[in-house]
Amino acid sequence: MFIMIFQILGGAGLLLYGIEVMKDSLELTTQGVGQKLLTTAAKNRFTAILAGFGVTAINQKSSATTIMVIGLVNAGMLSLAQATGVIMGANIGTTITAQLLAFRLEYFAPAIVGVAAIIWRMAKTKRMEYFAGIFLGFGMMFIGMFFMEMGIKTLIGYEEARQLLIADYSQSAHHFLIALAVGFIVTAIVHSSSLMTGVLIAFAAQGMLVPGTLLPLLLGINLGKSMPALSFGRGLTRSARRAAVIHMLFNLTGVIVIGLFLRQPFLNLAEVIAPDNLPRQIAHLHTLFNAGTALLLIPFIGLLAKVSDIIVPAAGEVEERKSALDVRMLATPGLALAQTYNEISRLTKMAAEAFRLSFKSVQAADQRDEIWEIEENLLKKQKEIEIYLVKLAQNKLSANQRKNLNLMLGVSSDIERIADLSIDIADLARYSKEHTIHYTEAAISDMTEFYDCIKRTFDGVIKAMETKDIDGVNEILSSETSIRTMEAELRERHIARLSQGSCHPGSGVMYIDLINNMAHVADHIKKIGYFVIEVSKY
Repeated sequence: MFIMIFQILGGAGLLLYGIEVMKDSLELTTQGVGQKLLTTAAKNRFTAILAGFGVTAINQKSSATTIMVIGLVNAGMLSLAQATGVIMGANIGTTITAQLLAFRLEYFAPAIVGVAAIIWRMAKTKRMEYFAGIFLGFGMMFIGMFFMEMGIKTLIGYEEARQLLIADYSQSAHHFLIALAVGFIVTAIVHSSSLMTGVLIAFAAQGMLVPGTLLPLLLGINLGKSMPALSFGRGLTRSARRAAVIHMLFNLTGVIVIGLFLRQPFLNLAEVIAPDNLPRQIAHLHTLFNAGTALLLIPFIGLLAKVSDIIVPAAGEVEERKSALDVRMLATPGLALAQTYNEISRLTKMAAEAFRLSFKSVQAADQRDEIWEIEENLLKKQKEIEIYLVKLAQNKLSANQRKNLNLMLGVSSDIERIADLSIDIADLARYSKEHTIHYTEAAISDMTEFYDCIKRTFDGVIKAMETKDIDGVNEILSSETSIRTMEAELRERHIARLSQGSCHPGSGVMYIDLINNMAHVADHIKKIGYFVIEVSKY
């Protein structure tokens, strides 16, 4: 009895581990593909569906893709309509694992794992190592299926268990709902519809399930896979919570339509496609459910959004994104880095605003209180970025992903330093006012010209950062020479004014300090530009 339980549980665990190994290896082999696919979601609802399908084909979990999408909505990187299309595609993509498991390759699995292990051990490059990892995970999935089926064969000997499993639970609404609830609860607990579908295939392969029973179980599995996304509702923006609700509505609609109106036609269609092959019928039913529900609901994406609006009311709250660095994204390094890049872009804009206000303080000979608030918020967000990247560094990253991570850690310090320099400039403005130090019109004109030159460079780098325009950054950074030349000229002009007595001696050091701080700001802007160039290579 205990051996049978261990075989079933151990096999299920090995199946789940194989899925995870294959997922991790696929992500590392196709690094950046998931991120690029999600960027296509903005085009239209059909490309959004294809993007969701592609990303889930890589990560093997629709719940993982949905959690990523919720994180992207939470970060403002996807709209709710785009997210809805991605979620639909994700539900279709998750059926790939079931289609693979239905091939019944258990007896070939040890050979697959053995060859993959040899390739992995002899791999000369990381990419080849990751490629071998795909087949290692693939083979382990089928070894897990083999052990589950061994345990199920033993279970067949227990007549009571056999009668319980082979009963047709579609004959009454009461029993149908019980089977559906079992599929829902177990999937909600294990957080893997692929695992549960694999378990169904293993039981069906041993003749321990009938079509009438597997249908409500499969419907419950599809409904249960919505729960991980809903469980992450705390701390999300309203739009992100609505995206989680839409995922549930998608699966609930499919369950209701098929459970109430299309139960028998659904089973008949699977039988026609794969006659006398119940494991393959399960895989087809899983695919048909998700693809059919997507086709049914494509015209009603707007309606789904409206229903989610009712379920998640605004209640007078102001939609505010406190932080875009969602820990749910850490499991997918490529998207986590993309999310961090966007947050660094926002941080750069905050630094630009602090620099603008600092020079306003100089022009008005008064300190702007808003600078302190910006500097405080910027420092807080910069620390959040550092902590987030340190957590991400603990995951398995490709060489290029690790380079990007290190680049982001470095540039966040440069951005924070610009805010510090802006505070220093504002402090000099306050000191000038307190000690009644005035600058000549010529000095103010020179400083304004210098500021305008730096500000144009800053604005250009920010624009190039948003589009990762390497050529644009190179063109902008060519102005760095003129900034340095201008700094030297301003120093010479000020010394000339001091020697001619047209400028107050007390302003001499202050003026040089201001020019020096502004030049240092330009240095850090240059480093941000180089960051954009380097990070765009990977």
